[in-house]
Amino acid sequence: MLSVQKYGATHHPGLAKQTIVTERSGRIEDGGVVLAWCPRHKTLEKLHHLEKSVVVLVEWVPCEMEWWAKLNRAFNIVTGEVMHAGLSNEATEILEGIVYEGYKGWTDDISERMVRSSLDDLAALGEYDRDLVLAYARLTKHESSIERLGKIIDKFEASRGLAQASSRRWES
Repeated sequence: MLSVQKYGATHHPGLAKQTIVTERSGRIEDGGVVLAWCPRHKTLEKLHHLEKSVVVLVEWVPCEMEWWAKLNRAFNIVTGEVMHAGLSNEATEILEGIVYEGYKGWTDDISERMVRSSLDDLAALGEYDRDLVLAYARLTKHESSIERLGKIIDKFEASRGLAQASSRRWES
């Protein structure tokens, strides 16, 4: 079981008996069923290496992990459907470019200019979504880098007069 903190799910008697891996402790072994109990994006970093596991994610904030689920082709037990991002090949290539530019954590002016150009390209395709870009980067990058990417996106949105609406909660 994966939770932000050990006490996060211990109020449920059945869950309290499980081994709980947190952001700061433990490692999840690949090949089983993992319950991700109300995780934050940082908590999901513990899932990056999993290839043979089934992840059951229980959200705290509705739709907060929607793009994560779509990008991972999750099965939605409420609707009975497999979720899909529905991205064009061109949008996927642009997102890959953004991730590539983050090889140093989006810390320099060159990567910022390249990312902003890529965001312009996504917007021109009609496929720009802040949460999508962040979720795609989170598939391989750590949250400290994602914070820097978020600041680049903030500047991009401010330059276009876009409202910074998101389903995200606190991220500390």
